[in-house]
Amino acid sequence: LQVLMTSKNQEQEWLLEKTKTDSPRHPRVAFADWLTDTEQGAGHLLARVMVNRLWHHHFGRGIVETPSDFGTQGFRPTHPELLDYLAVRLIEGNWNLKPIHKLIMLSAVYQQSGESNESGVQHDPENHLWWRRPAIRMDAEIIRDTLLSVSGSLDQKMFGPGTLNQEDKRRSIYLTVKRDKLIPILQLFDAPDAIQSVGKRNVTTVPPQALAMMNSPFIRRLSEQFAKRVRPDRNKSLEQTVNDAYLIALSRQPDPAEQQQMLQFIHYQTESYGANPQAAEVAVADFCQLVFCMNEFVFVD
Repeated sequence: LQVLMTSKNQEQEWLLEKTKTDSPRHPRVAFADWLTDTEQGAGHLLARVMVNRLWHHHFGRGIVETPSDFGTQGFRPTHPELLDYLAVRLIEGNWNLKPIHKLIMLSAVYQQSGESNESGVQHDPENHLWWRRPAIRMDAEIIRDTLLSVSGSLDQKMFGPGTLNQEDKRRSIYLTVKRDKLIPILQLFDAPDAIQSVGKRNVTTVPPQALAMMNSPFIRRLSEQFAKRVRPDRNKSLEQTVNDAYLIALSRQPDPAEQQQMLQFIHYQTESYGANPQAAEVAVADFCQLVFCMNEFVFVD
């Protein structure tokens, strides 16, 4: 780390006095002090790395495209002034991340349309200048949490022990990370394996993801819970059921063509179950599972 120092004696500014105990805590405290020291340590570099990770989280690509390499082997920042501005705001805000999230999400870049146009594609096909907002697939943990929340099954209890049960109703942050017992639903959507540090997750689109959304008993149970949420009794019209499901899951109303298509799907499924007394309820659950399988459900666009 001495390669980042500007003078031979600079380390004396952040090193703690030698203690009389053998406690391992003190060297770590000194290292933390150096990391966050914006005068004599690596504070400004740390701030740049952190805000770049936040930008990467919201846009799928950082201002520096290599989030784990700010050196000569990594990419240069596309907007260095913006990177410095966000880093300064983070430091001035006492390293609080929430204001940076808010600042990014209220920006014109974040709120602009994701639609493409011929001129933009011709001049900047890779969207390095952020002339449109890219569609970003949610992380594996967020997909699972969204399924629980939309279905009305989410247990918002805080704290307590973790679990290896992927069907647990609490947020994914409470799932235990164990290298030899990975959570299947998270692995399907590219969650890291915890063997090594990952600054940029892989984003894949593979058949097992769609198959899991269609056939997983866990997804099916959540679909049934969602169906009970949007149609708690048979007196509610199917038209309103479709509208409510779209509004809860996709934050918008279906257009007339979508509504007609979904109503036809529900009627077809109801007829296919024949004399089953629960045919209508099962058909609505099928519709809810279909909504979960839509690209729009797992992508932020």
